[in-house]
Amino acid sequence: MADSRQLDILKRLTAHLEGISFDNGYEFDLAGRVFRGRMVYGADDPVPMLSILEHLQPDIQLSFAGHNNIARQETWVLLVQGWVENQPDNPTDLAYQLKASVEKRLSELIVMGVDGNPVFPDVYLLGTEQTITGIAVGPGVVSGPREISAMAFFYLPLGIGLAMDISDPFVGV
Repeated sequence: MADSRQLDILKRLTAHLEGISFDNGYEFDLAGRVFRGRMVYGADDPVPMLSILEHLQPDIQLSFAGHNNIARQETWVLLVQGWVENQPDNPTDLAYQLKASVEKRLSELIVMGVDGNPVFPDVYLLGTEQTITGIAVGPGVVSGPREISAMAFFYLPLGIGLAMDISDPFVGV
């Protein structure tokens, strides 16, 4: 069965973020450490790691088109959450570093050159220009360990502009 467009985007985003590696010049290696939809982690899980979650409040400023409003443009809000090992004296330092690495990697999806063309055309808009109309990386927040997490972590909102035809929500069908 073909993946839905949203699942296809999530898989592409996961693969892109797993490119945060020593070989690519980052101070972290996230290969096999980026998860989708996973909210609960334990002490046995590897750190650093990321999870891509969907914001629980859908976009309410939709633009509709077509007969019976079957096509729409929306902003799909995702939250990229990252965890790191705690450092005793300054537990959030690595979380800031990981957040910056994620922001740098995400910038490859949208950065344009002075000529108006994508700097990284192979990954521009995750290679889904027919579906994704834009990507916005929001300001993140870093937190030290607290009752919801024994590890320092960050949240980084990611707005994915989607152009969707709800009569054709699958890729390659």
